[in-house]
Amino acid sequence: MGHPGVEKYFARMDEIFAGMVRRLHAELENQMVSGITGSQFFVLKNINNRGRLTVSEVAEDLGVSLSAITALVDRLVKAGLVFRSRDEQDRRLVWLQATDKGKEILGRCVEGRKRVAVKYFSRLPEEDLEKLIEIYEKIISLMRTEEKEK
Repeated sequence: MGHPGVEKYFARMDEIFAGMVRRLHAELENQMVSGITGSQFFVLKNINNRGRLTVSEVAEDLGVSLSAITALVDRLVKAGLVFRSRDEQDRRLVWLQATDKGKEILGRCVEGRKRVAVKYFSRLPEEDLEKLIEIYEKIISLMRTEEKEK
């Protein structure tokens, strides 16, 4: 599976990817609305994009533990960005939804993230952007295939 020479590229790819992520992370953190962390952003974004979710669904979607998501959701609820409601048919189910304030904060964070992306990616030729997306899509496809095989 794959080609045997991939190891010779790994160190360089790892170094480049780590450096890019580190720099982007720092800039993206500067674009976040005060009081919301990157992790909270991704949880809020997930809840907002899906309309309403349970804590278990959020954890599954993001591939993290239930306890980690519960703590993040508690902070989002306390900040008034997410609200919990009990299911009318099954009172054991607790739904999460973004509040109007949460949607507004999310929108501001998304705009900041777009500014950072445009700052760098707009300097690349369109062909490079298409190739980058194609490569990322291939990697995600391989990951999904592997998940299904487990």
